[in-house]
Amino acid sequence: MKKRCICPHCNYPQSVCICAFINEVKVPLQITILQHPLESKHGKNTARLLPLCIKNSEILVGENEQDFTGVRERVITTYQNTWVLYPNTDSQPLEEHKTHCPNVLPDRLIVIDATWRKATKMWQLNPWLHELPNWHFNTLPQNQYRIRKSKLEHSLSSLEATAHALKLIYNTDTQPLLTLFDAMQKQQEKHTPSHHLNNRFKV
Repeated sequence: MKKRCICPHCNYPQSVCICAFINEVKVPLQITILQHPLESKHGKNTARLLPLCIKNSEILVGENEQDFTGVRERVITTYQNTWVLYPNTDSQPLEEHKTHCPNVLPDRLIVIDATWRKATKMWQLNPWLHELPNWHFNTLPQNQYRIRKSKLEHSLSSLEATAHALKLIYNTDTQPLLTLFDAMQKQQEKHTPSHHLNNRFKV
């Protein structure tokens, strides 16, 4: 079988290269994606798009606390103001961050990249995340994820959730992220039979 040529920049096959749609988004914080191992192997994963636009972003693959020892120690030893984007019983609405944390903005935003079931397990296996300020969305923007859908009615891809968080915290213009997201989907759709597009899941 002939080996596919991979673009060295966007890391997608040349047939679906998205380099022409990459534009930088500058943000004054570190974006850290805690990615479940299964997501790192998924071709339609959205978190992999974030480092293409946001230079100060990173993807760390793992599941339990030991897998993320490095970032956990950096957060603790540097006294960074780190926020976690994950809905739970103790999280606060990010739309009201100025009320809950007046005059305070994060140095780092942590986002869990996994299906809901796997994200819940990762949350349980990483109690250090529980000690940080946790946030959720009261109102979600329209989900634009066409090629991989969640069984849950109200959900966002990891890229969309990160983009929405940046807009709420810093009023960042995140259109370049959404444009790249749309371009990735259009490229994938060119090579995906229409009857396969209904068999989709949540990131």
